[in-house]
Amino acid sequence: MKRTWLLLALFLLLGAGAFYALRNKQSTTGSHSSWDMDFAVKNPQTITKIFLADRNGQTATLERKDGYWLYNGKYKARATAVQTLLETMSGLTVQVIPPKSSESQMIKSLAAEGVKVEIYGQGDQKLKTYYVGGVTNDERGTYMIMENAEQPYIVHVPSFIGQLRVRYMLGDDNWRERTIFNEKLDDIQSVAIEYPQQKSESFRLEKTSASAYEIKPYFSTTPVSTAPQRKVIAEGYLVAFENLSAEGFETDNPLRDSVNALVPFAIVSLKKTDGTEKKARFWPVEVRYKNDDGSPYVIRYFTDINDGGAFLLTQDHVFGPIFRGYHFFFGEAEKPRLRN
Repeated sequence: MKRTWLLLALFLLLGAGAFYALRNKQSTTGSHSSWDMDFAVKNPQTITKIFLADRNGQTATLERKDGYWLYNGKYKARATAVQTLLETMSGLTVQVIPPKSSESQMIKSLAAEGVKVEIYGQGDQKLKTYYVGGVTNDERGTYMIMENAEQPYIVHVPSFIGQLRVRYMLGDDNWRERTIFNEKLDDIQSVAIEYPQQKSESFRLEKTSASAYEIKPYFSTTPVSTAPQRKVIAEGYLVAFENLSAEGFETDNPLRDSVNALVPFAIVSLKKTDGTEKKARFWPVEVRYKNDDGSPYVIRYFTDINDGGAFLLTQDHVFGPIFRGYHFFFGEAEKPRLRN
């Protein structure tokens, strides 16, 4: 009987020790309620600034402004990219608490390719700081670790299948707004389009009053049209400048210098009522041919903004509506758009 009581006491003692050890392990390496697993900012509207940095010295600072986000204190940030990042930050959930045998490899990945993420709220209060590393073999989970923590985790967003690392981007071309023209009709003072190889179709369109516009040849050698100006044609044309965006940046394209040395297909200059101006030059870069008659048509253009301010790739189906010629604005019948 005494032996039975001794064995029972020993069993209870060992059980209590195991429970204490397990509880202590969970509190130091992470449980579903521990601070080092709390990656998400549940309300992304409270985020006012995001700082990203990698070990190569690349950084990105995104700051919330009135109606937009500013990138690196200089450029308007691409709204869709910021929104995707905010949705990611609000949905982060630990997918797997990895076994000890995997921790070393995960920490190496975080050290080699990790991106440091600092998230701030009102008054520059730091909300979160963590590191984002590589992905699991099935690319469904991403390695992350909270600052000052020892335990890495495999994290995901439940509604998304794929790696999260690509959403924490670095590099100007990834974050800069790709919009070239985004002007309201009432804000446009004038538009001039020069076609160097079709000079007779080059024109200037100028606002002369609240609802009146004058359209005249760009070059003095072009005869002035004697046909009547088509009604509301100027307003309809200018509406096309409200949302014209590029497909992407081509900043490091090796052809950039040689393309800029060529004669462009079109040079578009827009002046706003506040005096600001923007110029875009277009060169066809991708041309295809129709099956029926073999005639060429442009798919994409290289586009330079403000003489070297940016170099982008644009699509003809987006920018085609602004490539009209001088005679488009006159006469009764609608004229086709100008082709390269």
